[in-house]
Amino acid sequence: MKSAIVIDSTTKLRKNFSSDVDIYTVPVRVFIDDEEFQDSDELTKKILESIKEDKKVETSLPRIDYIEELFEKLHKKYDIVYVLSVSSLLSGTYNLLSTIANKYENIVVFDSKTVSIQNTYVLERMIKDISNGKILEEDDIISYRDESLFLISVFDITRLHKSGRIGKVVSLIGKIMHVKPVLTIARSGEVQLVQKAVSSKKIAEILRERVETFVEKQRNLDHSSFVIYAAVGRDEYKDYVYDIAKSYDLKPQFLDIGPAVMTHVGTEGFGLVIGVWD
Repeated sequence: MKSAIVIDSTTKLRKNFSSDVDIYTVPVRVFIDDEEFQDSDELTKKILESIKEDKKVETSLPRIDYIEELFEKLHKKYDIVYVLSVSSLLSGTYNLLSTIANKYENIVVFDSKTVSIQNTYVLERMIKDISNGKILEEDDIISYRDESLFLISVFDITRLHKSGRIGKVVSLIGKIMHVKPVLTIARSGEVQLVQKAVSSKKIAEILRERVETFVEKQRNLDHSSFVIYAAVGRDEYKDYVYDIAKSYDLKPQFLDIGPAVMTHVGTEGFGLVIGVWD
């Protein structure tokens, strides 16, 4: 069976990544002072400059005509097309993709209930199973999510506060007390506060504890192999990732944050995903 996967541009591929399954990307739109741009790696520098200049930077849904043309082409070319969307509780992208896909019997849209590098992990699990001949269902996407842990730390929550991705109360506490939140994406697909830290040392401690608990749980379920993906706003934040990876003798795979996500978090943070890879 000939299959393909469609992702939105918040899901980044690892550098030099190769796949037996064809992958297509739908670009999210980025607006800088109301001027429209397509999400691309080349846009990152412009977004960073705009954030520093305190310009209005926002993201919006992909273009409808782009999706319609892509789906029309793919439904003829492949037996089945899987579409992996960012969480429906974080974006209207899922509803848009689903509405357009409804006219095609061989296009299936999945709500990943997450975003960014956890979607990268989910995508690679999808590719692995499809390559082995598996027909994917919604339960498979849920299983991939449950077999991974996504942790995010933000040292300056100004951008999150402006984008509405974190509660105003937490934002206020962070500004007054210099509290740095450790976040995750809950199973429901919403941004969730895991814990608050007042120092870099405490952030490292929280990350180690959460990862240790996750790994122990997965090992009790007879999983023994793991992978770590990470995206960092600054190179110095890689130390947090290396510290955890070293504990499990793993080599972390670093990915770009990407323009769409950077619009909401800036450069003052990082995310890591550890997942099962048996």
